[in-house]
Amino acid sequence: YKAAKEIQKNNLQLKLDLCVQAEALKDSTEWKKTTEDFINLQKRWKEIGPVPKKHSETLWKRFRTACDHFFNVKSNFFNTVDSRQEENLKLKQDLIEKVKTFEKSDNEKDNLKRLMDIQKEWSNIGHVPINKKDSILKEFREAIDKQFETLKINADERNRMNFKNKVDSWVTSNSRN
Repeated sequence: YKAAKEIQKNNLQLKLDLCVQAEALKDSTEWKKTTEDFINLQKRWKEIGPVPKKHSETLWKRFRTACDHFFNVKSNFFNTVDSRQEENLKLKQDLIEKVKTFEKSDNEKDNLKRLMDIQKEWSNIGHVPINKKDSILKEFREAIDKQFETLKINADERNRMNFKNKVDSWVTSNSRN
């Protein structure tokens, strides 16, 4: 009996340590690593034997609360990521329509600047669902290239301006980080 009580006290300490570890991890946003960590903590919890009855329920609730908190926050994060990507897809589809219905003015440089601004806007929108990424990009490239072809600017000049646009976008995005 005394040996069993001693084992339960030891198990209590081991499970308290797991609770502390779980509580330390519960607010992490390193989704992949922390998910693996929680799975390992849960496995270790199961491997540890019983604890004194008077602590069992309280300890389990404490551990479960930390685990549930992390997995709920993770789930909400990925649900909002999916909805943001759907919103981005809609914005990019609207931008493609804007390119397709682009009305040129008599000023070729102004037309070029407006098309370049549309390209910047495209780059700033953000990610779309991965299964739509290639098709939406292809559709945009075809529409924008068609508009560029109607301008009286040679390919070298367009390439130079596209490169400058990419560098500007890169500099802008890095200055935000």
